[in-house]
Amino acid sequence: MRVAHVITRLIIGGAQENTLFNVEDQHHLHGDAVCLVSGPATGPEGTLVDRAEQRHLDVRILPELQRNLNPLKDVRAYVAVKRLLREYKPDLVHTHSSKAGIIGRRAAYALGIPCVHSIHGASFHYGQPAGLYRAYRVAERVADRWCQEFITVCDAMTRQYLDAGIGTPAKFTTIYSGMDVDRFLNPTETKTAVRARLGLANNDIVAVKVARLFNLKGHEYLIDAASRIAAVVPNLKFLLVGDGILRGDFERRIAKLGLTEHFVFAGLVPPAEVTNYIHAAD
Repeated sequence: MRVAHVITRLIIGGAQENTLFNVEDQHHLHGDAVCLVSGPATGPEGTLVDRAEQRHLDVRILPELQRNLNPLKDVRAYVAVKRLLREYKPDLVHTHSSKAGIIGRRAAYALGIPCVHSIHGASFHYGQPAGLYRAYRVAERVADRWCQEFITVCDAMTRQYLDAGIGTPAKFTTIYSGMDVDRFLNPTETKTAVRARLGLANNDIVAVKVARLFNLKGHEYLIDAASRIAAVVPNLKFLLVGDGILRGDFERRIAKLGLTEHFVFAGLVPPAEVTNYIHAAD
C-alpha cells in the first residue's frame, strides 16, 4: 500500500511515539510506501524527527502546520497538506492528533482518498476554555463525514466520542498503543547508578511519574497529595520524568508547599532511557 500519515507535531509523547511505531512497521515489516507528514517539532518536549530519519523513514515537515489555532495559518496548512497529498497520491490517509486530524481528513476528503483517523486523546476535553471545547466538538462532528474509520486507544475514548454525537459504534475500532516491551524488561543502567546520578539515597522510597509537564497529565493532583504523603513517609521522593511548559509553575507550587526536597525533576529523557528511571523507582 501507499499510505500518508499526518500528525501535528513529532514531539516526544505517547501519541507521537505510537504513530512512529506504526510507520516503522509499515515501512520495515510490511514493505508499504509510507510518508509521515508533520508540523515543526519545537518546544521543551523534544523531538522524534531525528529518530524517524535515522530509521530511514520518509518524513515531510510542513512549516505551515502549527499546533496553536490560527485561522489564517490553518488555511495555509490545509493548502499545504492537500498539495502534498495530491503529489504523493496515497491509497490511504491516516490522521493523528487534533488539528492535523481535522485538516488532514478534510484534505483527503477533497481529493477523494479514503481516510482513517486515530484518536490518541480527545480534541475536546476537561479543562479547556468553553469556547474552544465547543469549537472542537463541532469540528469533530463535521470531520466525522470526512473519514471511513476511527481507531481509538481505549474503549472509553470511543464512548466519549459517541456521547458527543460523533460517529456510530460500527465506525470505531479499539487498538491499544504499541510499546517496545523489551526495553522495559531489560534496563541498560542499574538502579544504583540512576539513583546516584539523581542524588537519591538507597533508603529513599521513590515514586516515579512519566509524563510531559503539561495540562491533563495530573501533576497538580500528585503535588496536592504530596504534603500529606510526605508527612507520613518522610523519606519519600517523587521523581518526575519529562519536561514541558508547566515546569516553572509546578516548581513554584512545590516550593510554596515546602516540598522541594521531596521532588526530583529528571527533565527531558530520551524514550529509550525512560525505562531505566522506572526500574530505579520503588
